[in-house]
Amino acid sequence: MPISLGLLLMVLSITFLFNPHTRRAVIYLDNLSYDIQLRLATLVHHTPKKDTSIAIVDIDDQSLAAEGHWPWPRTTLATLVKKVLDQGAVVIAFDILFTESQPNPVDTLLKGLEKQKKLTPLLQTTLEENKDYFNDDVYFAKELSPQTSVLSFVFKQDNETSGSLPPSSLQLTPEQTKALGLITAEGYLSPISKLLTSAKNIGFINIFPDEDGITRRAPLIMAYHGDVYPSLALEATSLYLNKKINLITENYGDIKQLEGIQFGENIIPTDDKGQILIPFISYAYTFPFYSATDLLHDRLPPETLLGKIVFVGSSATALGDRLATSIQSVFPGVEVQATIADGILQNRFSCKPPWALGFDIISLFVLGILSAVIFPYLGARTLCLLILTLPVIFTLAANTLWKTTGFVISFLLPTLLPLSIAILNTIYGYLFETRSRQHLKRMFGHYVPSSHIDEMLKSSDDKNYGMHGETREMSVLFADIRNFTKVSERMSATELKEMLNLFFTAMTKIIFVHHGTIDKYIGDMIMAFWGAPIKTVHHAEYAITTALAMQRITTKLQTTFKEKGWPEIHIGIGINTGSMNVGDMGSKFRLNYTVLGDAVNLASRAESLTKFYGSKIIVTANTKHDQTKFIFQQLDCVRVKGKQQGIAIFEPLCTQEKLTPKLKEELQLHEKALQFYFKSDWLSAKTIFEKLNASHPHKKLYEIYLQRLAGYEKEPPANWDGVYVHTSK
Repeated sequence: MPISLGLLLMVLSITFLFNPHTRRAVIYLDNLSYDIQLRLATLVHHTPKKDTSIAIVDIDDQSLAAEGHWPWPRTTLATLVKKVLDQGAVVIAFDILFTESQPNPVDTLLKGLEKQKKLTPLLQTTLEENKDYFNDDVYFAKELSPQTSVLSFVFKQDNETSGSLPPSSLQLTPEQTKALGLITAEGYLSPISKLLTSAKNIGFINIFPDEDGITRRAPLIMAYHGDVYPSLALEATSLYLNKKINLITENYGDIKQLEGIQFGENIIPTDDKGQILIPFISYAYTFPFYSATDLLHDRLPPETLLGKIVFVGSSATALGDRLATSIQSVFPGVEVQATIADGILQNRFSCKPPWALGFDIISLFVLGILSAVIFPYLGARTLCLLILTLPVIFTLAANTLWKTTGFVISFLLPTLLPLSIAILNTIYGYLFETRSRQHLKRMFGHYVPSSHIDEMLKSSDDKNYGMHGETREMSVLFADIRNFTKVSERMSATELKEMLNLFFTAMTKIIFVHHGTIDKYIGDMIMAFWGAPIKTVHHAEYAITTALAMQRITTKLQTTFKEKGWPEIHIGIGINTGSMNVGDMGSKFRLNYTVLGDAVNLASRAESLTKFYGSKIIVTANTKHDQTKFIFQQLDCVRVKGKQQGIAIFEPLCTQEKLTPKLKEELQLHEKALQFYFKSDWLSAKTIFEKLNASHPHKKLYEIYLQRLAGYEKEPPANWDGVYVHTSK
């Protein structure tokens, strides 16, 4: 019951990821997970950043008190630009909009005089001729240059426009813009042309908070009428480093998706909309802030801004350029731009990888199954400890992954699932008595037939069926699909899964019918054994009978495969009998009822040799011993890789009652040829093998011996003991 409930919780959790009605909750958990990680990192790095190429000139409350209310005269801003550049700054970027011209006092005077009817033609001419001397925008524009200045603008979602936008160096067709899924604007508010003509460089300052009102992401690029424009931070760093930006896109079928922005040699990871996770370092005022009034009145030490990108913005309460972020409810907007620019310069970005959803699914699936299967067998104290420690463990794991790779992975949903299963099992453990003999049925249900389980349940001591591990005389079988790689290349993933399920179901049924135990499925291979958990003296007979039946079923399956348009499959089977260890093996976290030992390895080698000899089944002499029910053909005496001693290998062909005169004659000739072969009578052996090869040209075995004998006639092997050495597995 607890396992079923745990698996149900796992299924519900995975469904939770895809259900559109719960999508907001998933996004909320993702954001909350990121916020927790960011705040943990902030606790560690809560120190001002000194070694940085970024500085902020702040129009703060002190500056407004000293220089007057905003907006300041453009002459003051012109002086500010000059002071910044005199300090040695490389780039000055304004996180301030200049969408309107500053009123010219001459225009005001002309209107006043005209209204009072005191404006004479001479006075009007004189004032208009000297009008430019009073135009503060002209003075401001003179201090701006395309080598050092970046102005800001704002994109709008309606079609309102103000000013003009220069053409971008990144141009896309409307179809390309739509295919990439970039954030697209319909309008804009840009700087007045007089300033834009001087500065030439512009970057947008749009930042979009998430649904909960928290600012976590910022777009680095946005599209407008086929042009792609950079943000203020991206444009400022591009000017600072004199590097161009390029879009990195990947095609996923018919879908073209943005994956990042190449900036010089560095790649900035973005989401498919061109947004980044803002690379916050710590709380506000981590970067050096300098009051604008101190700069204007030369109260900063010389070269304070030497070699830096200087962002000019405001943290003043009255101007309200503040954002709610993951680490602080009030964060200066200008410092967000500075943070992004520093992240670009340091190549320090976090991102949610494209495979994040797949990771969530796999982690929920794996953690769900492990929790559902393992937790029911843990005590109440252990489960309580897990309930307390799991959140800490997953938080630290996610934080470590983030710090080492930059990948932001949501840990709350994967944490909540095992946590819920642990709580469920704790409650269940208090309400019901578990650990009944049905535990045995759950453990062995996938390994052995139900008749075995019923017999095992009659025993009160699990030592009788080897759960705790023991050494037994047993037989083990390996069955592998030939040329599976080529087969799988011709099939889709869905078809391949369906084919393997059909094949494994048929093979498992045969193994169960003949009293076998499934050890495991390994890709396209089945491993099974006889002699455990129920002891039997007929394990070798059961294994050989199963192998012959598996070959027959494989032949019958070809009809079904052909109807479905699937390729033919053939299997090779290897069997060995010997002493091996059997029992629950693995770790305290996960166990598997399996067999180990040299005898097991030899069975695997035997299966590999089926390809070499062109045989369907190979058994060792250990398995053939005392088996009078079957007809065998000796294939060789071999020494496989990793073994020093030679061992005879045989192919079981059929049962005694199915032996035909023709087959009997063939086997007699083959046995006689082997006698000459082992006695080094190459010529006599060759004569018989040539006769066998002529009668049975489809049989690879005889061709192998003819090739081998041809070599031995030219160069007889030294110290011949009849053993052929295989050097590969």
